[in-house]
Amino acid sequence: MKFEWNGFEAEEFEFEGRQAIIVFPEEKDERGNWALKTEYWNAFPDVEINLVKRGFHLCYVKNESRIAPKSDCDVKARFVKYISETYGLRDKCVPVGMSCGGAHAVRFAGFYPELIACMFIDAPVLNFASWPGIDPQKNKGIWDSEFLKTYPDMKRYKLCGFTEHPICMADTLVKNKIRIIMVYGQEDMTVNWNENGRLLEEAYEGTDLLTVIGVYGRGHHPHGLVTGNGVKDNSAIYNYIIENCNKVD
Repeated sequence: MKFEWNGFEAEEFEFEGRQAIIVFPEEKDERGNWALKTEYWNAFPDVEINLVKRGFHLCYVKNESRIAPKSDCDVKARFVKYISETYGLRDKCVPVGMSCGGAHAVRFAGFYPELIACMFIDAPVLNFASWPGIDPQKNKGIWDSEFLKTYPDMKRYKLCGFTEHPICMADTLVKNKIRIIMVYGQEDMTVNWNENGRLLEEAYEGTDLLTVIGVYGRGHHPHGLVTGNGVKDNSAIYNYIIENCNKVD
């Protein structure tokens, strides 16, 4: 089904029984670069809109869970191959992941680093002991209906030794020289920076592969870069992606 997305031609279709979307730029990037929104399609899309304006295709395939199980990562890997072969695009994508989308982006990149050109994550959930595990009252609904559905045998006391946290992929990302721009709100009360993104920053310490931008006065939302007067300017993000996505073959 064809439709219009923020002024661009788009198409919705089914991939392995899941909703999938592709947005077409007016003029294709010469290398066939494209971005993959890993969760929350159409949420805070300014970076993606600017990438499409600059020749990137934009794609999405629906997840089974926000908690980033390997099964969702495996579907993404097959989706990348399908998009590349069907539309003549690059066999590497740029994951764009916000919040739980960051969990998906990092897990996907950890399992399939060969499919990653570079990555943008914003206020990423990287430590399930922090979110949703740390607050059994505030996050009870998420824990019961989403986390335990994904990992039915999990108990909170086991989270310290849990090996499926997205942050457990950090060494793999560094080893494979995955370039990342990571943004967070300095007033984020939902996904604690020190318990999530900061851990990835520590893993990348001593490399030039990670750029981190903390946004003063911003909470978990709105994702992206917001100046003190409320004006959004995400040029630092999409320019980073354009500059870095071609640094791998």
